[in-house]
Amino acid sequence: MSAIAGLLLGTFSFIFLISVVVVIHELGHYWAGRICGVHAEAFSMGFGPTLWSGRDKHGTVWRVAAFPLGGYVKFLGDAGAASEPDAEKLAELHQRMGPAADKCYHFKPIWARSFITAAGPIANFILAIFIFATLALSIGGPAYQPAIVGSVTAGSAAEDAGFREGDEIIAINGNEITSFQEIITEVIWRPGQEIAFDVTRGEQQLTLRATPRATEVEDEFGGTRTFGQLGLGNVPQLIRRDDYPLTPVGLVSAIGHGIDRTWSAVSMTGRYVGHIVTGRADASLLNGPLGIAEAAGQTAQRSVDAGRTPGESAFLLFINLVQLAGFLSVGLGLVNLLPIPILDGGHLVYYAYEAVARRPLSMKAQAIGFRLGLALVLMMMLLATWNDINYKLSQFF
Repeated sequence: MSAIAGLLLGTFSFIFLISVVVVIHELGHYWAGRICGVHAEAFSMGFGPTLWSGRDKHGTVWRVAAFPLGGYVKFLGDAGAASEPDAEKLAELHQRMGPAADKCYHFKPIWARSFITAAGPIANFILAIFIFATLALSIGGPAYQPAIVGSVTAGSAAEDAGFREGDEIIAINGNEITSFQEIITEVIWRPGQEIAFDVTRGEQQLTLRATPRATEVEDEFGGTRTFGQLGLGNVPQLIRRDDYPLTPVGLVSAIGHGIDRTWSAVSMTGRYVGHIVTGRADASLLNGPLGIAEAAGQTAQRSVDAGRTPGESAFLLFINLVQLAGFLSVGLGLVNLLPIPILDGGHLVYYAYEAVARRPLSMKAQAIGFRLGLALVLMMMLLATWNDINYKLSQFF
C-alpha cells in the first residue's frame, strides 16, 4: 500500500470511528431530552463552518459541519455545547415564557437532568454491547484461548514467581478470569506492580505473586511501547476458521457476549484510570486523538493487508473498524463519567450536590468549576497527545 493510500485510508477510518461514537453519545442526550420534554435548539454533526442545515418539525436545527470530528446537542437555556447554564438567558426565558419554560433543560427536576446527562455515556455502552453482540451473531464469537500456561520463559518474572506449564489461572487480584487474553490485558499496564494470581495446579489451589517487568516492545509498524510482561506463553489455539478464531453463537449467547465484553472493557479501563489517579499506574498508555488516529490507521492497514482478495480486505476492514468503534465507545463513555466539571460526570456531581443541599450550586461556583474542569481536560489531552507524539517519534528514531 502506498503512503498516500495509507494516509487516506487512515484518515477515513479515524473520521468513521470518531463520528460514530460521538454522534451516538450526543443522540443519547438528545433522545433523553425528547423523552423529558426538553427542547433541543441544535444538533451538530461535526464542528466548524456549516455545510448543510435544516430545521425539523420540533424546531431543532440539524447541521453537518466541515470538520467531522464529533458533534454536540445544544438544549434550550445552554450557554454552549457543554450544557453550562446561562444565567441571564435562563432568567429572561423564565419571565418571558412562563409555563412554556418547562421545555428548558435547566428548569427540569434533578432526576430528569441527571437522566439526560447520563444518557450520553449510557448510549455509548449500549452501542458497544450492540456492536459486540452483532459481530458475535453474524460472524461468530471468538473461541477464547483458555487461561492455561503453555510455557514459562526462562529467567522471567513468571519463573521467579513459580509458574509452571499447565497451571490454570482462575483469578487476578481476586477478579475471576476465563481466557488468556484477560491475563495479557491485566498485566500490560502494571509494570513494577505485584499481582496476585489464583492458580489451579492439578488438585492444588494456590496463590502466586508476580511483578511484571517493564519491557519495551516494538510493533510491526516500527513503533515502541513499554508494557508489563511476565513471560507466560499460552497453549496452542485449538479452534480456527480461515485463520480467525471463531465459534457460532445464538441470539441469547451473542447478547451475553456483548454484555460480557463491554463489561470487561469497562472494568479494565476503569481500574487503569483509577490506578493512574491514585499514582499506582503509569499514564503512558493513555491516548489522545493522534493515538486514536494511529490505531485506526494501523487497524485499517492490517485489515487490508490480511485480505486475500479486495472483497475480503473490505470485509475485514469493516469488521475490525466496527469492533474498534465498540472499544472506543466504551472509553468515551467512561471518560465522560469522570467527575470533572464540563464532562457529564461533573454535571452529575453538581446535581448530587443540589439533591443533598436542596438548592443548586451558585452560578459563580459552577462557572469556576467549568473553567477548572476545562483546564483539567486540556491537561489530560496534552498528556495523551505527548504519549501519542512519543510513540510516533519511536517509529523514526
